[in-house]
Amino acid sequence: MQQRSKRMKNGIVFGLALASIAGAIAACHQASADTISPQINDDDATSYSREPANAAFFGKGISGRMSEASYMRFGGEQALVEGNFKEAYRKLSKAVQFDPGDPTGHVLLARSMTGILRKSKDTEIDKALLDRTIREWKMIERHDVDITEQFEARANLRKLSKVVKLLKEREKALALARSNEEKPQIADKVPTTGPKGNGVVSDELPTDLSSEVKGKAQVAQKAPKLDGSDEIR
Repeated sequence: MQQRSKRMKNGIVFGLALASIAGAIAACHQASADTISPQINDDDATSYSREPANAAFFGKGISGRMSEASYMRFGGEQALVEGNFKEAYRKLSKAVQFDPGDPTGHVLLARSMTGILRKSKDTEIDKALLDRTIREWKMIERHDVDITEQFEARANLRKLSKVVKLLKEREKALALARSNEEKPQIADKVPTTGPKGNGVVSDELPTDLSSEVKGKAQVAQKAPKLDGSDEIR
């Protein structure tokens, strides 16, 4: 009886140990999957925000930056709900800059940038913002945390690719229109063939030019010689 109870205790302890180990492994896997870590440098291409940290309110160091990032994520999400995409973009950019490993900040930021592009007119689309938005959604698409966010990323990437194609077609059309406008102007500037000769420039000099040459010849006759004599004979 005692041996049976002892075996049962050992089995329970062993089961709890296995459960704790499995839970720890699952937690580690979830933690590694829940992290987005883009390369952030000081240059404009990879930096999300240039706004300095509010150390006076949130404190200094990493803990202060993480607290401010959480606060900015909350404010950015509220701005998204209200449809204030520019304010959401400002706050969420700072949140991602201070806490780049949080996937929620990246998703909210991508939504804010997409909202700005959606509200922009076709002729006022910021190409740099368009490139950053595509890059952000691609990073979310490769991330495997939430499959619904992956579907959202793919849907937005398809729409944004159509915008890129539309802009390229518009640039080609504008370039063609400019070249067609320049052709008549160039034709007007080409010199015509003169009344004499087969060359492009006329063989006859204008009357103004011939009178100018005569005047210069008369001045030359009255000019003093270099050897000191009065006139050239």
